[in-house]
Amino acid sequence: MFDAGIIRVTRHPQMVGQVIWCIAHTLWLGTTFALATSFGLVGYHLFAVWHGDRRLKLRHAEAFEAVKAQTSVIPFLAIAQGRQTLVLKEFIRPAYLGIAGFVLLFWWAHPVMVRAATSIHW
Repeated sequence: MFDAGIIRVTRHPQMVGQVIWCIAHTLWLGTTFALATSFGLVGYHLFAVWHGDRRLKLRHAEAFEAVKAQTSVIPFLAIAQGRQTLVLKEFIRPAYLGIAGFVLLFWWAHPVMVRAATSIHW
């Protein structure tokens, strides 16, 4: 089933994660370089969403249209519109728990990584 798990929340979770990352780092750094880089990365992911959906439609036709009708690119939109339901037990899987652990580890280690990066003398 291709409309379960994280796909119930958003059809393109990597793009959503990249947009969140870009917003956070652009606000944090507050530089024009961060803004330009974020625009580039977000633009790339938006193109990938368009191209990926186009490829899936060409390859799987009606099957992809059925998944597309039940999901959304915008997080939680399909759930809010009643086209999808949030099933929390689908998120209790080793892969999701591993990702959550990895994110928490990097959240904890982020100050250490920033200090290490600033100590590099170019």
